[in-house]
This record gives sequence, C-alpha cells and structure tokens, in this order.
Amino acid sequence: MFVADNFRDNLIIDRFDPVFSGMRASKLKHMRSENSEDVVSWNVFRSLRQINPAEWLPILIERGLGSGITLSIEGTTVDLWKIVKPPTSLLDGGDEGDSEIDIIIENPRWVWFIEAKLNSDVSTGTTTRPDRDQVLRNIDVGSYYSGVRPFYFSLLYRSEGRSSEGVGAINLYQDFQIVRERLPHRSDGLRNLSAIGSLTWGDIRETLAAVSLRTKRSQEHFYAQNCIEWLQSRGI
Repeated sequence: MFVADNFRDNLIIDRFDPVFSGMRASKLKHMRSENSEDVVSWNVFRSLRQINPAEWLPILIERGLGSGITLSIEGTTVDLWKIVKPPTSLLDGGDEGDSEIDIIIENPRWVWFIEAKLNSDVSTGTTTRPDRDQVLRNIDVGSYYSGVRPFYFSLLYRSEGRSSEGVGAINLYQDFQIVRERLPHRSDGLRNLSAIGSLTWGDIRETLAAVSLRTKRSQEHFYAQNCIEWLQSRGI
C-alpha cells in the first residue's frame, strides 16, 4: 500500500481547496493512503461537480435508487463531509454526536445521502446505542435534515464481501416499516423517506464512462476521462 508524503499527492482535482485548512489532522493523515475511501470520494464527486448534473445524475439515480425515480436537476449541488445534527427527539434517550455525511447530493426539492465504503464495512452501532448501525443513523439524520423534502439514501461500496453488514442493512431497511420500528423517536414516521438503495464503485465508473461518451463539452469529457483513468490505475 502506497502512503504519500502529502495527502494532496493522491488528489486529481481541487488539491488546494480551502476546506482542507479546517479539516482534522487524523482525516488528512488517513488521506495519505492510496486506499483511502475519502480520497476516492473526493476525486470522483469533485470531478462530477465540474460536470452538468443533467449528464450524470439520471444515470446515477437509476443505478443507486432504482428505475422509475425522476428527480429535478436544476439547482443540484454536491457536498462532501458535511456535518449534520441528529434529530432533537433522539437526544431525549441519550447523547449522540453530529454525523459527518460522506456525500450529499441535493437541490431545493429533494435530498440524497450517500455513505461511501471502499475496503471497509459500516459500523454496527454507536457508543450509546449498540444497535444503531451506520445505515440506520444516516437514514435518521438524513430524513431529519431534509425537512419536508423527499429523502433518499444509498450505500456506495466496492464489493459485498467487503461490506456485507452494509449490504445486509440496505436489504433490511428497504422495508420502511422496519426503519420506523427501529426509530421510535421519530413521531413523524419518516414520512419523507422515499427510497433506499445501493451503488458500487463499478457503477460510478460506468456512469463516468457514459458521461465521457455523451458530453459535447471538452472540459467535461476531460474531467470524466481523467477520473476513469485514475480509478483504473487504483484497480477500482
């Protein structure tokens, strides 16, 4: 495993973004590894930010949430590692810290949280709530964050073997009634919960390949192709 002297050596885009100046040292140290899922998430989704969402978002939605879901595109933004507070009703049963969400794709009409894993699995509980796995936590805080907007969630993983707990949780929570039973503090019944699905990094690579072929903008083609080649160089 290659470990770079500087985490920026692993980045193919926005190496000197000001977000890094306020980032915790442990995260930046982790990003020195070529196998860091944070590095892969940054290179992929920061590249997608440079491309018209109309070129990639419908493809990603179909792969990550299922066919038949059509979401508005105008005003769509992509953020990494945004800090989101837990529902206030949850705190009546004990403390819980804020959640750092890997990827948030949203616009004024909907919200989509994506939890990204590469060579690891989801956590199966928190310190105060051993049965509150990472997928359930994301669904809870994401639905609360979304307010009245429809909320969507996907797990992004490399292979089922590496993320078996996460894949199992996705399959379980596609029954929304189970989600509601496990989140009794949500008196609203998570009415805005709209779809739960999964993506692989192979899906991401194929989405980028489709963009590379269809876009008529040379700069967008460059961002997509550059990211594809970088993923291939890492065997992803």
